[in-house]
Amino acid sequence: MTKKLNFAIIWKSLVIGVLILLMLIPLAFVRGTIKGRLEYKDEATSKITNSWGGQILIAAPILNIPYSVQYKEVNEKTLSTRTEYAKFSPKDLDVDVNVISQTRYIGIFEVPVFTAEITMKGSFDKFKNPANAKENESFITLEINDLKGISTPVFVWNGKVSDFEPSIHGTPLSVKVPNVREYSPKMSYTRYYDYEETKYLKSLSSKITVEDNNTFEIKFSIKGSNALSFIPLAKDNKFKIYSKWTNPNFSGNFLPDTKEINNEGFSAVWNINYMASGIPPRLDGANLSSSLFTTTLLVPVDNYRAAERATKYGILFIILTFLACFVFEITSKKPIHPFQYLLVGLAMAIFYILLVSISEFMPFCWAYLIAAVSVIALITAYIKFGIMKNINIKQTVITAGSLSALYIYLYVLLQLQDMALIFGSVSLFIGLAAVMYATRNINWYEGAE
Repeated sequence: MTKKLNFAIIWKSLVIGVLILLMLIPLAFVRGTIKGRLEYKDEATSKITNSWGGQILIAAPILNIPYSVQYKEVNEKTLSTRTEYAKFSPKDLDVDVNVISQTRYIGIFEVPVFTAEITMKGSFDKFKNPANAKENESFITLEINDLKGISTPVFVWNGKVSDFEPSIHGTPLSVKVPNVREYSPKMSYTRYYDYEETKYLKSLSSKITVEDNNTFEIKFSIKGSNALSFIPLAKDNKFKIYSKWTNPNFSGNFLPDTKEINNEGFSAVWNINYMASGIPPRLDGANLSSSLFTTTLLVPVDNYRAAERATKYGILFIILTFLACFVFEITSKKPIHPFQYLLVGLAMAIFYILLVSISEFMPFCWAYLIAAVSVIALITAYIKFGIMKNINIKQTVITAGSLSALYIYLYVLLQLQDMALIFGSVSLFIGLAAVMYATRNINWYEGAE
């Protein structure tokens, strides 16, 4: 007796393969919809941060001493004079930062912003002045990338109160800063932009009288969003940052020496000296970009990016579901029409649209539960009353349970970060073993004389 291939099974397999490829089209539309909503949210976020304040970078305080430089222009015989500014860092700097967070809304979108209350204390040595120095015109500057949301600083120099005003003197510092965006370990996604953006700092200045020993204290508040960065300019630096925000992220060239994060907020302390930062006492031409550190206020769950990540598993889910239906079809010998496969696949694609739309109005976990239960109920009812009308209660429960296990598996996978790969690979192995077991008795050949 010879064997020949069972072309009915092969033909049905090819049809299901084509249907799986067709399902890439609605999944692409779903991803496009999620991307559009994400861009719309980013626009809303930009509107708030543009008016409130964006990522804040502070390099302060700095002692500026003017001095005269003589130079000769090309084709000129006489010397001209211009004023340049020598910039000096503090001897020691103690910074205390209280980050007060709040939420702003545009439509249904919420954006976390903050007001940082900052106190700076420290001292300056009397430096060796450059030639032709104009010491009587010396001034202190606060150099910050965005002065939009700053309050009027309270400045005490050597025990005397002085005022800051917008600076029109000196050369502003320029610093390359990573454009920090968002990162959420809970939803296992990262959205950092790798490129660095050059920020030219803006200045507030206050005239001072330089003595042998100089102490200062500066108090001010500043509005910002997303992240707060500092450059440890002094010979000895101590920074303490604390807030009621419960999801911080610390990045940059220095991590905190000590930190505490709990349900009431966080606190972190940095102790940095100039040997570690590489910043010399005189700042002219110093590379400040390699020394900054950043504290970011994380958004714990972002529904759009979580849904975007979930769609990456969409085609896998459709394959597994179609495969289960195919195995059930050939083992029970109850045919399923290709159009019925297509409707089941569309129902699974609609799950992601439901997930995004519902999560705009409630927490992601509840939105996921509602969307998953709705789709599971729809597919189970369609199988029970449409595809296979004669299946019993036990088979119906098995169908609903299998779909439920699939969506529970996806949710757990979204929650994992370090264990996502091992969990996914082991689960797929178990799924493949189950399919091989279920199809062990299928006759892939037809007997013939």
